[in-house]
Parts: sequence; structure tokens; C-alpha cells
Amino acid sequence: MSIVAPKGRKHLCADALFRLLHEHFATIADDDVDEVEIPLDDALMSAFAMFSLKAPPCSALTNSGQTAI
Repeated sequence: MSIVAPKGRKHLCADALFRLLHEHFATIADDDVDEVEIPLDDALMSAFAMFSLKAPPCSALTNSGQTAI
């Protein structure tokens, strides 16, 4: 089941923003198209997920007195 964004705000929901980002990544030229297993736009989306959707940075944990795992 997916969440439907209110009319007029569909471009502001996370799914729409991720789709827009993926479309932008797809416009980047990939010179080694025949030699790779993972397309460049998928690799860039994975990198985006790793760095933007991760847990709070270690500095935030240090400032709150918690220890990083």
C-alpha cells in the first residue's frame, strides 16, 4: 500500500523527489555501458541512499553523549 500525497503537493513527496533524482542521474553519460553489471544511475542512487538515508552522523552521537556502534 502506498501513501498518496495531497493534491498540489505530489512533487514534494519523497517518492517523487527520489524519482526526479533518479531521472537526473540517468542523464549522466556512462562511457563503460557494455562492461558493467550495474548501470551508473543505479550506482548513484545507491550512493545517495548510503549517504543521505543513513543514521545521524557520528558527531551528533558524540554531542548527545551516546557512543557510536
